[in-house]
Amino acid sequence: MRVKFWIAAFLFLTSCVPQTAEAPLAIDPLAEVKPPIFSQAVGQTGIEQFDPPGVGGYVSLTIGAQVANPNPFPIRLTEVDYTVVIEDRQVLGGVLEPDLLLGREGTAPLRFTIGADLEKRPELLREVVHAFAENPLMIRVEGQLSFSSLGDSFRTRSETLLETATLARQAVSAPVLRLDERESVVMMLHPEVPVVRIVLDAMNPGDIGYFLYGKDLQLSLAGERLAVDDLLPVPLPAGEQKQINLLFYPFSDLLGEPARFALSAALQGIPTSVAVTGQLYMDVLGLDTFPVPNDWEIFGFIDADP
Repeated sequence: MRVKFWIAAFLFLTSCVPQTAEAPLAIDPLAEVKPPIFSQAVGQTGIEQFDPPGVGGYVSLTIGAQVANPNPFPIRLTEVDYTVVIEDRQVLGGVLEPDLLLGREGTAPLRFTIGADLEKRPELLREVVHAFAENPLMIRVEGQLSFSSLGDSFRTRSETLLETATLARQAVSAPVLRLDERESVVMMLHPEVPVVRIVLDAMNPGDIGYFLYGKDLQLSLAGERLAVDDLLPVPLPAGEQKQINLLFYPFSDLLGEPARFALSAALQGIPTSVAVTGQLYMDVLGLDTFPVPNDWEIFGFIDADP
């Protein structure tokens, strides 16, 4: 009887002791959550636009990266607070909010786009110019990452995210030139002093800005050569359009009879064919000078100012 009593007492007392709640099923709480890993995206980093001083003084770059999740469970990359350093010189910082959901051990592309004022950074200008001369431009991206996983949010300390290099991929693009017939005109500046004003719409379709200039440009009316003049350097930034004015001063006494007849017709308001030919050049300051291909010749019609 005494044994049964002690057994009963023991069962009664143990039933009164509070039991701890059973832990929910979850991933091992001791598992380390690793931040995303950045690597360069081959062929995705380069100079997008380059305008030397005097033509804008600006450079923009795109840096292509691959972001990888090193964890065996998903993470979400919410923010990248970054600084881009070119040739060990801080250039520009920014914040990306990509909101990238990366599956376990998954990857996704990410791009950084930056711009810098070259007028105030002559040392950076030299490095960019070198990139056009087959010297790689060294780039480093530093920053802090904000990401979430397993119901928690994380933020890393500032560290190097990516190191890469690039050469300039672009070539200098010839301008697209068109005669503005409405603004071009033949007129008499003074008695016996005719002037032909040629107005061109010039568009730089490329990613590199330059000064456009020309030597010994020839003006012809109705196929007859009237005058020769130079085009002084005109800044033409990348992707922009400008009007260019050319003034030609034909010397009437030196013109043959057909040329004087063509000039007289234009001065009387008769639409007369006009052409400008010669050699144009694109001068990229600090880099090189490139000839414009000879298919740029301008044709159209011109007459007197109404």
